[in-house]
Amino acid sequence: MRFRYIIILMLLPLLTEAQFEKKILVEWFTNTYCGICASKNPGLQEVYKSFTGGLHRMTIHPDVPYPQCSLHNFNKEDNLARESYYNIGGTPSLFLNGQSTSTSSALAFGDAIGAKLGQTSSISVEVDEVSSSQVRITIESSADLSGEYRLFVALLEKHLAFDAPNGESEHFDVLRDFVSSADGDPVNIPAAGESMNVSYSFFVPDGVDPDEAYILAFVQNYSTKEILNSGTKFDEISTSTVDASDIAELTTFPNPATDQLHVGVGKDFDIHKMEIFSQNGQLMKSVSLTTPEKEASVGISALSSGTYLLHVDLGNTIAISRFIKE
Repeated sequence: MRFRYIIILMLLPLLTEAQFEKKILVEWFTNTYCGICASKNPGLQEVYKSFTGGLHRMTIHPDVPYPQCSLHNFNKEDNLARESYYNIGGTPSLFLNGQSTSTSSALAFGDAIGAKLGQTSSISVEVDEVSSSQVRITIESSADLSGEYRLFVALLEKHLAFDAPNGESEHFDVLRDFVSSADGDPVNIPAAGESMNVSYSFFVPDGVDPDEAYILAFVQNYSTKEILNSGTKFDEISTSTVDASDIAELTTFPNPATDQLHVGVGKDFDIHKMEIFSQNGQLMKSVSLTTPEKEASVGISALSSGTYLLHVDLGNTIAISRFIKE
């Protein structure tokens, strides 16, 4: 069922132009009668859970290979829309920010996520569920973009306990309905340094647990299929990863490093915690400071050679930097 929506545009000047953290949206195509899905999904799920943040997921149930799938038939129109858009021919199938990725192994899935971890976007998407029947989407832009962009707003069920015919008993982030059009609503991305608000009215369909229902919003280039960014109410307020690092005057040295990585921040900031992540998103090391400091060091001699992401907790924001371990 389509929902009525009210669009309110409000252009607001932003104080600075910066790149925003780009969330990774996993579109997960599966089917409750699919035996291969039952064998592969648990391993893929463990990889997904291993990442500490920066990911969103929407689980879609196409009518292939089994049209009798009850989660497909709960909402054929919306499931078929994404199936047709990506030309899905089998399950499981995975798309990361609109790009197909291998489901051959859990390791390949982790590598694909790791390759996109730490990327930035020219827009941010923030979701504010102002009531149980209304949501406000805020899109901020740091660049003038041209292209055919569409805003998708979906109602998902975060966790569903259901004994499927293929043996799976738990289902996550299930697409239950599009609040926007199933093909997305055309949207003009604000000019650099501006933002816009879009408000939608919605209701939770019968058969969906209201306590598990939430809204996912994302902006997609409809021609290229690239998803620029996505958001949910569970996200922290968007800040630019590049901007946070610059404002905090985050420094890491030496880089490349072999034994110790020294970290420093500017006078208005303190280091509370440092976390090192591998390229596939695995937490490799975590160091919490008993007393926040402006300078700190972390031992990296045990790490294998390669590129890593350093997340520096500044108390009210996270600054991110890359470094190379030799």
